[in-house]
Amino acid sequence: MRTRNPMRSRRGIVMALALFALTTLSLVLAVSLLIGSSDFQATRNYRSATQAHFVAESGISQALQVSNQVNGIGVIDYQAEVANQWAGLWGNGSRSFAPLPGFSYTVAAFVNGANPANAGWFRSTATGPEGAQNIVVANVLRSDIPSVAPGAIYLATNAQTNSTFNGNSFAINGNDKNYDDGSPGPGAPIPGISTRTDSNTQEAINSLNNNQEQDVRGLGYSAGPPVVPSVKTSPSAPSVAQVDNIVQQFLQNAPAGNLVTSSASTINDSSQLAGWTNGNVATPTPKITHFTGSVAFKGSGNISGAGIMIVDGDLTITGTLDFKGLVIVRGQTKVGQSGIQGNAQLWGSLWTDDINLVVAGNAFVQYSTKALALAGSVTPGPSALPTPLTVTSLVDCAELPSGSGGCP
Repeated sequence: MRTRNPMRSRRGIVMALALFALTTLSLVLAVSLLIGSSDFQATRNYRSATQAHFVAESGISQALQVSNQVNGIGVIDYQAEVANQWAGLWGNGSRSFAPLPGFSYTVAAFVNGANPANAGWFRSTATGPEGAQNIVVANVLRSDIPSVAPGAIYLATNAQTNSTFNGNSFAINGNDKNYDDGSPGPGAPIPGISTRTDSNTQEAINSLNNNQEQDVRGLGYSAGPPVVPSVKTSPSAPSVAQVDNIVQQFLQNAPAGNLVTSSASTINDSSQLAGWTNGNVATPTPKITHFTGSVAFKGSGNISGAGIMIVDGDLTITGTLDFKGLVIVRGQTKVGQSGIQGNAQLWGSLWTDDINLVVAGNAFVQYSTKALALAGSVTPGPSALPTPLTVTSLVDCAELPSGSGGCP
């Protein structure tokens, strides 16, 4: 009889076990590769979504810069100046996002129907490689704090100016101070004198003698030696046309009882102007006072006013005047004499379209955000002064139901 070798009979079982083990390992490897690939894809998707969200938020940031009149002037009417003009301000096409190749974004402006002049929202849509997309919505509201004034004195014209400074008793200061007690205000320093062009800035500096340079203080001032006066160029500040538009907004939208119109060429005392007082009062009553031509203040008493003063011609001060707020002088050429003389105290900011500026006597022009707040309080809405748009909420549409919160 033949005897069967038991080990030989087990060879098939060993092979089967080996094949089973190999198949199991292959399955494990395949599953691992699948899981790894899924994790990798999920990571890529998450990264793309994060990048798209970053691009969309960048679009919102750029939209705010554009909407604030590109150069930071601010907005008076959101619907008229931003939403209705958005195609011209922004354009209709998408924009490439240079830091992340393959990504682009578009931004659309919408109006809050309940408050169209002051509120609305921006919708920024970002797209990227492999179908990445993210939509961010920013609700915006006009601030109730006026935009920073270009300077304590601002020359709005692009034409060559002619500044004249007589004597050494005047003071022009761009450091924020409170008008009631002279204490420092919360605002950052601005130039004592600001212009729109470098040539006008240089003309103003050259018009100051060595003793007068220390009388113009604010942003950039240095006591030296040598003394560096605070005279700066602000090319992004309102142009003459924009100042005129601001004036029209003031005059057209002035609340009942807040507009005082005068054709008088000479003001001798406060009884000639409704709402004005004799003496420097602690709590003045702000008004929009519109002089329809050139005007001279020649009173021997202390004439005090507040709010917004608009002079369509030239402003001459030879008496004593105290004013808190915004003064806009719209004279475009020198007719007679245009300037600030006498014993004048102007708290807030003075803007002039005129090419001529004369500062003499005991003129005192002091930048004051508290005084500009008086100017803002006399206008409808948050403020008819240009104010920046502020973001009240920022939402990712991926986290909201469709059709809510301004999302599509």
